[in-house]
Amino acid sequence: MATITLEQIDLIMQRAHVSFSEAKKALEHCNGDVVEALLYLEKVEKIETQKTSSSTDKVTSFINTLNATTFIMKKKERTYVNVPLSVALIAIILCFHVSFITIIIALILGIKISIVGENDIANKINSTINELKK
Repeated sequence: MATITLEQIDLIMQRAHVSFSEAKKALEHCNGDVVEALLYLEKVEKIETQKTSSSTDKVTSFINTLNATTFIMKKKERTYVNVPLSVALIAIILCFHVSFITIIIALILGIKISIVGENDIANKINSTINELKK
């Protein structure tokens, strides 16, 4: 089995607009050959053949990504909040003052807030949080 590098995975992700895991699986299936992996993804219909997407498609895709990401507030084994990120954002926007105070109190009480999901939004939020902790 060929060695698969992060650069190859990034290239597949950029070219095919697929997730990290899909890019990695395609490269593994094609023994690390980038061109073959792209052809494989096209064959299994992971690559969008339509080059232009409407704004409605972009919004729908964004909402689906938010729904696939989870907002969790928990302390030790007890979970207080476990909702899709889209629901959490709507609640924060509609009830900003209450949400802000709730989050501050939760942090004071030692409740951990995490964003869980296998997508770019969760990765970006978590990396930003990790950078702020340093």
